Amino acid sequence: MDLIDRVDPSRRILFAGADQRVSTQDYLSGSLIILGFIDAAVEENERLVRNVDQVDKPFDLAWHLLAQCDLCALVGQYEELLENATKIVEICERHGYTARRSSAIRWRGHARSHLGELDAGIDDVRESMVLWRGQGVVFHTPEKTCELCDLLLRAGRIEDASQMLDDVDTLVFDTDEASYLAECIRLRGQIAAGRGDLTGAAHLFETAIATARRQQARLFELRAATQLAPVLARQGRVHEAATRLQAVVHTFNTR
Repeated sequence: MDLIDRVDPSRRILFAGADQRVSTQDYLSGSLIILGFIDAAVEENERLVRNVDQVDKPFDLAWHLLAQCDLCALVGQYEELLENATKIVEICERHGYTARRSSAIRWRGHARSHLGELDAGIDDVRESMVLWRGQGVVFHTPEKTCELCDLLLRAGRIEDASQMLDDVDTLVFDTDEASYLAECIRLRGQIAAGRGDLTGAAHLFETAIATARRQQARLFELRAATQLAPVLARQGRVHEAATRLQAVVHTFNTR
């Protein structure tokens, strides 16, 4: 971003149709969230919001709003998330931005699922995946798959979630895609727990935690530890569960 700021906006190389600064800011914010640097992500988003009034291109505006959706989802502002996602869908339908429309529908589904419309949310995220995969790409697909699986598991649809994870394993086989590996393993642990296999679930959650640590993805480590804790508690290991969870939570130095 420091390099981009030195370049006149009229001379910047477009990235996927957007000003480099817009797309880079989005990836920076998303990476900070996964790394667990929540305050830095908030500050980056605030800087983005200050710049949004200067955006006059609809594609850049849509990408700006997508970055805001990341943060709204993180802090549980689901009404605002739904509002932003709806705006992006309208922009994308008006101008024919298929990939960005896919991302907007995904966030709309995420918002709906937390506002009491779980089935509608699942339908949205599934539609988002169909649009995304229609572009013939692999990247970001595991991320979208994990989000859909989370919703399916909330709805008690264990076998559907298991099949989706099998499908994404097949998709990424023999590629170097590993950005959401810890999340895929965590969801396998959730499935095992849902089937009553506490030993298998604990092993998968431990593997997810180790993977997240290796990849420095503290947000994913937190999620896996959060789901490991009740499994350990059900095994009578309540003190260990509390200690393990607190250790992860305390690594987040955030306001």
